[in-house]
Amino acid sequence: MVACDLAHLADSIAEVEQGGADVLHVDVADGHFVPNLMLGPDITSAIARCATVPVNVHLMITDPVRYAPAFAKAHPDCIFFHVEAVDDLLGTIQALKNLGVGVGVALKPATPPESIEAAIEKLECLMAMTVEPGFSGQAFMESGCRKIPALRKMFGPDIDIYVDGGINLQTAPVAARYGANVLVAANAIFHAAVPPAEAARQLRNVATAALDKGAQPR
Repeated sequence: MVACDLAHLADSIAEVEQGGADVLHVDVADGHFVPNLMLGPDITSAIARCATVPVNVHLMITDPVRYAPAFAKAHPDCIFFHVEAVDDLLGTIQALKNLGVGVGVALKPATPPESIEAAIEKLECLMAMTVEPGFSGQAFMESGCRKIPALRKMFGPDIDIYVDGGINLQTAPVAARYGANVLVAANAIFHAAVPPAEAARQLRNVATAALDKGAQPR
């Protein structure tokens, strides 16, 4: 949602939901863990009030345990934090679970899957970043996808694995072939040459076509 027209938030949400979006993704940045400031708990709550699909929150911040309660008030389906931002992985997971939300862990492109092995059976979802977190509109890094097969093997076939960063009509099939089943897109939806609803439909179609062909990760 970071790329939507915040002056017409409810309309933007309605458009992507019309296009078949399964979840709304709220990026949060603190200017410390990443060199940018993005959204916050009030906007997150506004998005949740307008949404008819689940809302997820991606905390790209240094101290997720401190700030997660403010975002949990919006009753998101899941809150992601970065493994690179915390010293106590399992303690952070438990602290967020205590807020009554699902918990996901995000990994930067170069972070190995083994960094979250201790969290097996403790997470609702995972996120493989395909850009360095912090700014929308960056170029897709396929290297960030290469950990997905290992994550899938470690965490099992049922966990949702998100890919976030540089997703568009060309890169969505690549991410899908690696095993991602949730694709996060910003500019490709809200800054496309077609309306957001149509952009969302097109992304889903190309990702689904890649899976239908039985293509395997490279």
